[in-house]
Amino acid sequence: MDNPVLLDNMFKPLISHTQEAVKNYGASAASVIVIQDNQITTEWYSGKHHFKSGALQVNADSMFNLYSVRKTYVGLATAIAVIKSRVSIDTKVADIITDMPESDLNGITIRDLAAKTSVKYFGAARMEREEVASRLIKEMTGSTIAKLITECVFKPLELSNTQWVSAPHSRLVCDFQAADGYASIRIESDEGHERNLYASARDLAYWGNLHLHQGLNHNKRIVPLEVFQLVEQLREDTADRNRIFGWYYQKNGYYATGAAGCHCVIVPELNAVAVRMLNKYTHNYAEDQVSFNETFYKCLQS
Repeated sequence: MDNPVLLDNMFKPLISHTQEAVKNYGASAASVIVIQDNQITTEWYSGKHHFKSGALQVNADSMFNLYSVRKTYVGLATAIAVIKSRVSIDTKVADIITDMPESDLNGITIRDLAAKTSVKYFGAARMEREEVASRLIKEMTGSTIAKLITECVFKPLELSNTQWVSAPHSRLVCDFQAADGYASIRIESDEGHERNLYASARDLAYWGNLHLHQGLNHNKRIVPLEVFQLVEQLREDTADRNRIFGWYYQKNGYYATGAAGCHCVIVPELNAVAVRMLNKYTHNYAEDQVSFNETFYKCLQS
């Protein structure tokens, strides 16, 4: 069942695109939100939290697993930590994380973590980049990623439906990762580096809108401007400029995407953000991501 809370006709092709993705990938749940000029212009929900009897209908409080979209949260926390600590982006990580063997860190710098240009796993334990970033941030600020982002962003924006989930609850949308179609939720550490960041479509859209306006929310400064100036600096002088702090940059803007189909695209020249949520895990979203971005851009120009 579809539940369009608000639907601007110009964005109907984006809804149709999402309905087609639901059918193609076998998702049980979907939502779309568009923000333009700081206003929600389209808000649409469809489906249920899973396919079994008794599943809850998707609504504004439904929280989807963001998977790799979470890297933009890790990225912003890293940028805030760099600015707060007044360290160089080219500082070696081993100079800050002193309880790991320097050989495990392969000589990487904070810039390498920001641009994802280094190896993905570190040391015999195969620690992921995001966990290295987590340890780096804790050394620089004394806070976990989750605490830092909660204090700096979630509380000021009143984002109550974004959470690194460490216990199950009814707002969580299941995703389908197993080959047999078994529905699950992901419960892990609440520190902020693992694949258990859940958010509602609205919260993710507001997250994108904060980035669109470089840390401003309706002209109120939430995140220091220096954080976004750091992003621009990295885009100017880093060899791989296409991915910075978890965002993929393209001709008409930038986007972040996750393996279960959650997607956030930002188009600065038209002051717009679109979010699409799905709950089917797959490695085959690459073409869909480009198609969704192109559809959104065409809607904005229509």
